[in-house]
Amino acid sequence: MMIQIKSAEQFESLLNALSGDIVDAEIFFKLHSDLLNSIPDYKKVFNEANTFWSLTVRALLDATLLRLCRIYDKHPKSLNVRNLLDTINSHLDIFDVENFKVRLQDNPFVESLAQTASKPDEYTLNQDITSVTESDTLVNKLIIWRNNIIVHKYALNILKKKDITKDYPITRDDISKLLNIATSILNRYSDLFRASTYSTQIVGHDDYLYVLKTMKEKIAKYRLNNR
Repeated sequence: MMIQIKSAEQFESLLNALSGDIVDAEIFFKLHSDLLNSIPDYKKVFNEANTFWSLTVRALLDATLLRLCRIYDKHPKSLNVRNLLDTINSHLDIFDVENFKVRLQDNPFVESLAQTASKPDEYTLNQDITSVTESDTLVNKLIIWRNNIIVHKYALNILKKKDITKDYPITRDDISKLLNIATSILNRYSDLFRASTYSTQIVGHDDYLYVLKTMKEKIAKYRLNNR
């Protein structure tokens, strides 16, 4: 559902707020995946502090899924990717080249950037809207998880011993696809709106390797000294 806005500045506020969830979800999921992929090379490290690492990996996945639920939420008054797209569809004028120039008037490259500026393509916009609705299989499964597991625990499912995760499985590949769709949409319209996109790579993204390597060396040294 379209969000009522009165200016391009308000639209930019929505864009920035939604970007927070999308970028954070990408960062959390990447760290979650990197830790899992590191297990073969750091088995002893994970075994030495199995409880800590298990909780950390699970927490990162939970944080990813919680943000995905907000990103693909269906509440008519919430900020989600579908409502943002509906808002774009109803306010295409804010993407006019002249408005683009006003927004970027302090950018020394505004004139060259304006040469490729344009309103959103109607076909692409409609495709993007379709990709985030419940008619999409992955989105539908995510909404089912949201309503039965993540945001609410549906009591009747518990009493009937119904396992939603088996009836509507969501794999890590599915999560990656949902994140890619949301990130692509975010950056497509951010680029059209202000000639900039969001990075999903956080500074220090490989800090976890320092921790793992340090622990590995510490364990090896301890075992050598206690033979």
